[in-house]
Amino acid sequence: MPSSPKKKRLCRQTKKINNWKDVGGEDLQIVRLSRETNSGTHVYFLEEVLRLGDDENKTLFSTDTLLLPSSEGITAEVRDNPHAIGYDGLGYITPDLKVIAVAKEPGGEYVIPSADTVNNQAYPIARDLYMYTAGQPTGTAAEYLAWIITPEAQEIVTELGFVPILVQ
Repeated sequence: MPSSPKKKRLCRQTKKINNWKDVGGEDLQIVRLSRETNSGTHVYFLEEVLRLGDDENKTLFSTDTLLLPSSEGITAEVRDNPHAIGYDGLGYITPDLKVIAVAKEPGGEYVIPSADTVNNQAYPIARDLYMYTAGQPTGTAAEYLAWIITPEAQEIVTELGFVPILVQ
């Protein structure tokens, strides 16, 4: 994202902005990035951010949105293209990327994504991920599922930049 004094956005404002000058930047077209349509991240962003959770809303990504095959592709393009903006998982954020604070509604608190703001549900663009098994897990599957909630496993999750499970 070019140098812009405005680093805060309402979720519903994003689809109305086409030029960086609209947010205090240079007079340059915004390069929108998304994951490919078969990505769960793409589907979540479409349903919960662009459509605001409204099942009747048929809004789609702008036709000029570039669809990239990986999270690493999104971060690389944002890093290399000063006119690009994209969304990605928290684990892919690196210190050299600018992160935008978002508010869920007008007048709402603008929140930067972090493990804390995801866990306390302050950050409005976050989702839970689940693991499912066919019936009661046994053997290696049961061992893995028991291990994944251990402090050792959750430390690995944290080291990789993702949000650890809050065991309740």
